[in-house]
Amino acid sequence: MDSLPAELLRLIFDNCDPPSVRALRLTCGRLADVGYDYLLPPSFRAVEWKDDVQRLHSIAHHDRLNRSISSITFNFSKVDEYSARHASFFQHWLQEPEERSILLQDAWIKYYELEGKARDLPPFHTRSAMVEESFKRLPNLKDLEITYTKCPYDIEVFKDVFLVRNCRKRDPTFRAQTCKNMNAIISAVRHVSLNSLTIDQLPLEIFRLPDDRRHWFDCCASSFSSLSKLDLTIDPPANLMPQSRFKAINGLGHVLQLSPNLTHLSLSFHTYHAPMQKFGFSFRALLQDFTFTKLTSLKLEGVSCSEEDLRSFLLRHAKTLERLRLGGRGLAKPYELSIGGVHLHEGSFRSLFASLQGKLPKLQRLHLEGDLEAGDIRTGARARETFKFHASVDENWEDMDGPDHFGSRRVVQEGKTMDSSALERYLIHGGPFPKLVVPDAASASASTASSEGSPSPSPELGPVSGGPGMAATPATAIAV
Repeated sequence: MDSLPAELLRLIFDNCDPPSVRALRLTCGRLADVGYDYLLPPSFRAVEWKDDVQRLHSIAHHDRLNRSISSITFNFSKVDEYSARHASFFQHWLQEPEERSILLQDAWIKYYELEGKARDLPPFHTRSAMVEESFKRLPNLKDLEITYTKCPYDIEVFKDVFLVRNCRKRDPTFRAQTCKNMNAIISAVRHVSLNSLTIDQLPLEIFRLPDDRRHWFDCCASSFSSLSKLDLTIDPPANLMPQSRFKAINGLGHVLQLSPNLTHLSLSFHTYHAPMQKFGFSFRALLQDFTFTKLTSLKLEGVSCSEEDLRSFLLRHAKTLERLRLGGRGLAKPYELSIGGVHLHEGSFRSLFASLQGKLPKLQRLHLEGDLEAGDIRTGARARETFKFHASVDENWEDMDGPDHFGSRRVVQEGKTMDSSALERYLIHGGPFPKLVVPDAASASASTASSEGSPSPSPELGPVSGGPGMAATPATAIAV
């Protein structure tokens, strides 16, 4: 073994699982030395029921092991016990009663054991100094994920439960606690140069509160300049007054502008207090005339804006934009149709796509998913344009084939949903505007009326599908 080149030894370790790596390192000093880099997987996963903060701190202060960590996931998800018990029971309804009872009992016993361990640990935000010190000593850390929607337990029953939004715990202290955790991590992020950052539940008000707002601006000023991929799912509060709303959007826009080298941007809004609502804002207020000069992939989900505003934003990135996604699953339950679409409070989708045809020369793929509506809800169905799209590709743009099943990201109802392949061909290759399926006769009338040039709703009526208080924010200078 001592005569074998290091490259060959590394190839051997590449094909070993963790127990084999540990056993192989015991055979001789040479293998022990080469195998050091394979003791830890490159992805570190931190959950609240284990003392992973201390473990990360120990790894970071090891002269060799600290180079192994290239990505970190902080999972703060918690279970809503009441909803989860009901969901887990019905998810296993078809099993034999005795088998179901044993399965669920074992799962909940394991859960209570893990939660007991979590209660013995101090809150995450109180150990922010330890997290920050760890990040300083992780030279190869490039990818960071913060999640509140993925199962934190290695329990099969709970993996299905976490697909249902009601089963994720959101108690009265949730938003305040989330902001504290986010601020602790952002303090640490300023010491590394990240390639990608994913946050799947980010409270919007964190960009409104003066101290939090300034904290993010200061910490992101240098670290976000290296980002090439940014995936943010924004969680707006139920009650946000117009002035606070503007300040929050203004702060979010400033943080986005601190990431000028993005190639992939995903911006989603999930309104947990009203899952069908779309969040209204203006791209001009969010980013003014700022352009991501390297942007190749863009996803927008759960937003409400005007046709002109969206068109202007897309055309600013026409020189580089290769892949465009409008809409997504949103907060739909596993068996529901996608509800994370896009709403136009002025104009129509037919007009939008017609005006973009031939003006996005780099565009290779277009994908639509969820409920796409144009027009104001208060003007009646005849003044609205409504379509429902199901997913035909996954997040990696791979085709989704095979039968649908519980938990699948593809839900299809014949005659009610369609895929976006026809619009993709129209936008990229030209030709006549395709005939699109509408969910019912009323929507068909709305689509026809809009397509024949019926007037768009007046912007004074208010832009958002689903209720008052969601008016588009006027274009204004960024206030830092």
